[in-house]
Amino acid sequence: MSSKILERIQIHPVMLPVDLNDGATTGDYVSLKNYERCLVVLVCGDGTAGSDVDVLLYQSTDVANSLTDAKVLDCLETGRIYTKEHATALTGVGTWTKETQATADEAWDPEDSGEQVLLWGFEVLASDLDVANGFDCIRADITAPGAAKIGAALYILADPKYPAAPELMLSALAD
Repeated sequence: MSSKILERIQIHPVMLPVDLNDGATTGDYVSLKNYERCLVVLVCGDGTAGSDVDVLLYQSTDVANSLTDAKVLDCLETGRIYTKEHATALTGVGTWTKETQATADEAWDPEDSGEQVLLWGFEVLASDLDVANGFDCIRADITAPGAAKIGAALYILADPKYPAAPELMLSALAD
């Protein structure tokens, strides 16, 4: 195994820091053809009570979604959603909380996320996708909370099928 972490992961932004209240964010599709898993990471500052953030996951057969075949990806379930949350700052939050969602769903929409500073992680496996019908790409969308809240999100693709030097790592933006 390589000693360089960037030889084992690929990173692509879902969205750069933005006021989420400016409108819902539709992420790019990223391909899992060359990766076994993807961690979707969302980080947000504090906001207003009742103005909660939701994350939704979709799948497609290509990164351009040119076939307009997107469909929900019901993979968020217990054991694959982790959070760090606090009323004012995450600096003192050292461990993740494993969240409970009893049945698979495409949405994570907890109450009381509006007023929290948060760091959320959602693990998606390539095997979660409808591979029998050619689905190999995912997209994360973040809803507008209804009040000002700064947020940013990343796709962190891991376990590449063809590990390489960072500058040679296969893109997740191409099919």
